[in-house]
Amino acid sequence: MALVERLHWNYPSVYLRWTVVAAILVSVMLAQIPMVLNADLGWLLTVNEKILAGKKLGVDLFESNPPLSVYMYMPAAILAGMTGAPPEFIVIVLVIGGILSTLLVIDRAAKHARYETKDRNLLAWCFALLLAVLPGATFGQREHIAVVALTPFVAMTAIRWRCLNPGPIAILAGLGAGLAISIKPFFALVIGFPIVVAIMRQRSIRPLLTIEASAAAATAISYAAFVAAFFPAYLFNYAPMVTEAYLPIRREFGSLVVIPISVIGASLGFLRIAASHKVMTWSEAAPWLAASVGGAASFLAQGKAWPYTALALCVFAVSGPLLLYWRNRASTSVVAAGCFIILLIGIFLSKPAPGFPPLELRVEALVKHPRLLTITDHIGLGHPLVRELDGVWVGSSCAQLLAAGAILREQDPQLSDDIRVKLDNIIAFERRQLLNGLRDGRPDVVLVDTYLFSTNRFDWLTWAKSDPETRAELNRYREVEGVGRVRIFVSESQVGERARF
Repeated sequence: MALVERLHWNYPSVYLRWTVVAAILVSVMLAQIPMVLNADLGWLLTVNEKILAGKKLGVDLFESNPPLSVYMYMPAAILAGMTGAPPEFIVIVLVIGGILSTLLVIDRAAKHARYETKDRNLLAWCFALLLAVLPGATFGQREHIAVVALTPFVAMTAIRWRCLNPGPIAILAGLGAGLAISIKPFFALVIGFPIVVAIMRQRSIRPLLTIEASAAAATAISYAAFVAAFFPAYLFNYAPMVTEAYLPIRREFGSLVVIPISVIGASLGFLRIAASHKVMTWSEAAPWLAASVGGAASFLAQGKAWPYTALALCVFAVSGPLLLYWRNRASTSVVAAGCFIILLIGIFLSKPAPGFPPLELRVEALVKHPRLLTITDHIGLGHPLVRELDGVWVGSSCAQLLAAGAILREQDPQLSDDIRVKLDNIIAFERRQLLNGLRDGRPDVVLVDTYLFSTNRFDWLTWAKSDPETRAELNRYREVEGVGRVRIFVSESQVGERARF
């Protein structure tokens, strides 16, 4: 007898459903404690701590993503300050709570739509695995939280696809979708593709007018108005620099498209096996597959080829055929195969950025709890290293990301004079921020990269010293060693203090 059927008959279903979910979520929470602190999370927690200390975003601190990407971690920073718990642990707890909320919303909608108990169990278990296990080392990042928030919206679309009514709980699904768009506007593609497919199927715009679609649109528009009103410096000063210098930096389309083709192709192959008796274009898996195509479009639109930007693509590419197969054939071997696929994708999404050697022990041997600054375009050089060292970050941004983008774009001989002037101004802005970090922050340790976007050799030290004032500040530092692609500089005062001992 199939595994799910055995479980269904041997235990009260409602207790079974949430017992399995609780086991998955608690296991993931414990597993994430030693691995959750990634570069993005480390930087954003640091930003929030500085904001709580009185710094202002857009004045003293700069982040390339919209303000919500920063402030969404503020509850963790506040709770960490109140409780004394590590903020990254608070993030784990809050994200697990968000996943549980998502599962409850989907379950309430499924109940209102009169789904069978078995289908409700499978929905809960499938998305507990996909949202908690599959992200791997990207757990708690912006993309992960956004996918958790928008999943109920796709579930509402799947319920309506079966000509059922999810009920008023769909409003919460719409709010979550609006939140995801506010975190990263690219997620509008993940939400929009299922709507488009539903419009094509019904030959009507009614899917665009559902309560969840209206709530999503209202949330996103309200957030845009809020940013315009309360963060004008970001919207009118910093965001245009990001648009000019960073967004155009993309991998070649040929290298980008391999991942979406592979993932969606595997999903369609799995669907063929799951419904070999009758594979229809508009199958019950269509809304989930449409969301995965939207995830693929988001991945391609961002153009950076970072594995975590493929999270939405992978979650929904797996969910559709997996749900269909489990419901029809739920055998032990299929459950095992599904879990194995999730594990493999999680490993892919957890693939670290190449290039940086382990630096924690080397820097700690030079200076305890250092004031730290980096000269690089990569966030992963300084973060989460500064938190692991229990040090102090003295920069105003995570890296010289915009300068790197401008430097790379200026290599184009066909660039217009107007664009070149804008890029020169962006580089000058980044130089000023670096100078301020050196002059006002007085770092003990400065880490200097030797690559541009981890692909081309680039002398960041020469770039920094081309400005006379910055050169004068850097002359107070002595290079003590090079580790891989990283040059380590220590202030002369720290070198003198070490010499006395």
